[in-house]
Amino acid sequence: MHPTRKHILASTPAVFAHKGFDGASTRMLAEAAKVNIATLAYHFGGKKGLYDAVIDHVYGQLLDHPVPTLNHGSPKARVRQLMAAIYAAAQAERAGIRLLLRHVMTEGSLPEFVQTRWTPRVLERIQAMLASLDIDTNRLDPLTLLSMNHLIARYAVSDPGDIAPFIDGADPNTAIVDHLTHVACSLLKLT
Repeated sequence: MHPTRKHILASTPAVFAHKGFDGASTRMLAEAAKVNIATLAYHFGGKKGLYDAVIDHVYGQLLDHPVPTLNHGSPKARVRQLMAAIYAAAQAERAGIRLLLRHVMTEGSLPEFVQTRWTPRVLERIQAMLASLDIDTNRLDPLTLLSMNHLIARYAVSDPGDIAPFIDGADPNTAIVDHLTHVACSLLKLT
């Protein structure tokens, strides 16, 4: 990928996440990427092309995070390791996740090209993560995975400090990982 294109894709998700497609002007996007408007047009053909490329790029970034190698231990300990790794990856892609959530809130679903291109890879990643837990996955309802995905996304886009009043002085990130672990273990029916 051309370095300028890569830089633009990394620089503009926060603008789209904050302003939405309609509110993000090409001038704002160019300023965020520190390029001129003609450069945006050259690489993406216009704002719609950039928006679609950014959404596609966000999915690629999320799925490029490696499946963590889990240490031996109890199923609950492995779930905690997995939740910590997934939450850290989601935090690293916070602006992109905000953009995806905003798109779904505005449009009702992800773009069809995203569903077509990325759903098979998402399902492969989920299978790899579940396999790393070494638990019986036949009992999983697909909505279980969707519930965890939504919860992780919600925590990832929030400022961890916002939960401070609810955790009695604990570290917010640790409390979030602990909560994600508890919910995942409950949904997976692990004791």
